[in-house]
Amino acid sequence: MKKTIVFMSIGLAGLTLKASGSQGQLKASGSQGQQTRAEPLPAPSFTITLGGRDACVTPCTQNRARADGGTIDVQTPSPSTLTVAMTGTPAADSFLGCTSTATQTFQLTQEFEIACSDPSITRVCLTLDSTLAGYVRSMRKAGACVSLASASVSPASWTGPPLALDHPPLCASGTEGRLCNQHLPPVQGPPMPLGRYTLVANFVLDTTASGVCNAHAVADFSPDTSLPADWVRIRDPFQGASKKSFGFTLTVSAGPASGSPSSAAVPHPAAVRRTIFMPDMPDTAHPVGSNPKNGKRFAE
Repeated sequence: MKKTIVFMSIGLAGLTLKASGSQGQLKASGSQGQQTRAEPLPAPSFTITLGGRDACVTPCTQNRARADGGTIDVQTPSPSTLTVAMTGTPAADSFLGCTSTATQTFQLTQEFEIACSDPSITRVCLTLDSTLAGYVRSMRKAGACVSLASASVSPASWTGPPLALDHPPLCASGTEGRLCNQHLPPVQGPPMPLGRYTLVANFVLDTTASGVCNAHAVADFSPDTSLPADWVRIRDPFQGASKKSFGFTLTVSAGPASGSPSSAAVPHPAAVRRTIFMPDMPDTAHPVGSNPKNGKRFAE
């Protein structure tokens, strides 16, 4: 009788240890499934780094004329954005029957490099945006004109046509004035390789005035300049216009190439692994308790 009690105690202890081991395996499987879940990788980011620059503003005046301002400002307000602002104000006034002229010529060649945080991405899509804001006005035998406002972007190793835009000329002659705020549709280029790029921009302002007296012209595309009082007539238009946004401005932005998968939308295959625990269902051939395993794990 005592031997039977001892054997029963040993059997119960074995079953207890076996149940404890099965529960430990279930907990380990659940914790392992939780640990293998990973968050999606962050979206790739692009960085524009400025390189060499050749910026030149050339004023040219004759007789009673002036060329105020004349600045080229290049900035990177965000890691993936490059901006350019060209501003100036040439003006001409008649001088004893002689012709007066004033011209400002802006030329910029800016090199920059584009890199991506994801080393598997080798192409980038660039967008070129532009705005031309200011006014041209003239009186009598005079004229003012924006004869050129263009820009182009091309990679160093690209054989195709560059990303380019060109504003139409803006002119006034005689007793005329035109206040403009031209915003061309943004130009988006095809997928292009990462690496070195070159931005080329040109901007030309012309004014001329002739006659015996009171002929004058101005092309004002600067938020900072102000003509002297003797260069402004009472009937000149646009004297109270807001000049905050005056100038020829360009914006180059870098983004992912269209059609390329984003890491934020599609997680990397190795970054996410799901583990599902599926318990065995009892059947007539193997009743509950006869199967040594309580469940199976399947990885997706």
